[in-house]
Amino acid sequence: MHIGSSTMEYKLLSITNYLSLVIIFLACSNEKPSTPASRGLPFEMVVIAPEQAYEGELSDSIDAVFRASTPVLPQHEPMFRLNVIWADANLTPFRTYRLRFIAKVNPRASKASIGVARNVVARPQLEVKAEAPSVHELAQFIGRERERLQDLFVDFELDNMAAVLRRKHSTATRKAFHSLTGHTICMPAGLKASKQAKDFLWTGTNLNDRDQNFVSYFYTWDGQPLTASQFVEKRDSALKANIPGSRPDQWMQTAFIAPSGATSAPRGGAFTSPELQSETQVPPQKNLEGAPLILSRMRTINNVQVHEVHGLWEMHNGALGGAFVSIERIDSAARRVLVTEGFIYSPHSPKRPILRELEAALRTFK
Repeated sequence: MHIGSSTMEYKLLSITNYLSLVIIFLACSNEKPSTPASRGLPFEMVVIAPEQAYEGELSDSIDAVFRASTPVLPQHEPMFRLNVIWADANLTPFRTYRLRFIAKVNPRASKASIGVARNVVARPQLEVKAEAPSVHELAQFIGRERERLQDLFVDFELDNMAAVLRRKHSTATRKAFHSLTGHTICMPAGLKASKQAKDFLWTGTNLNDRDQNFVSYFYTWDGQPLTASQFVEKRDSALKANIPGSRPDQWMQTAFIAPSGATSAPRGGAFTSPELQSETQVPPQKNLEGAPLILSRMRTINNVQVHEVHGLWEMHNGALGGAFVSIERIDSAARRVLVTEGFIYSPHSPKRPILRELEAALRTFK
């Protein structure tokens, strides 16, 4: 009787173990295969569109959104590099591209719409589909949604770049910024040369081309909403005091449109360190004479409302200049505004990649 009971228990245990293995095997067999890494250069996009419709206004509308100039640069550099693929082609080689935009004509659709999906077949990946009942409606809809479409893809790329910078960045800049503000930020690893003053920090790569720089400073908050005019006033005051040229009458400032239609900086002069040089002339715009060369807006980044500014800088009484991107954050408890900014000097090389990298770095603020 004792032996029979042991045999029965052994058989029951064996059956239980066997069923457990079957369950584990079935569970594993139903698991999705690991998501492959996405492919594509930074700001490279696959556009999938119907061949018979991709002409005229649809093509023009897509180009106007994604091949528009990167703001604000002194020359045309498109926001995205596009690879246009017909919808009835073999799409398999393009499934894992990081950025995918699908333009679809669907006569059964009741109205135009946008759908957004992430990490569908690769990681990281963003796929946006614009759909409308007709080609005309689709083209018009894409044009109306220009800012939203641009923000979706630009923000996605900047967040990916920021994730890379969090893993590899300038330790010297992070430590100096933390000492100044109590916060951290992850700037590109090449930013090492630095200047520190009261409520001000400047670090840079100090290169003759593809030069990247980071500045940060405070000013007192008056309790009012942030504005573009206040930004320019405070920026020019901080930079005049802390980034001089080689002569007493030279300093860094925000560029503006002079009465002649050119930027206000005359020829001659140089910064001390990091070294910066001239990049641009601005076409005449009589109705904007004296206006600063900036684009600004309030927006939400990392769940915080900030004042984002893109613009051009120049040297007062000099010929040097370039592009910058700034973010202003209100510290209501301390009643002050913290400004973080990246600016570049790149007279001989494309400017978009190095400015976008700095823009991504500003998003690592914590």
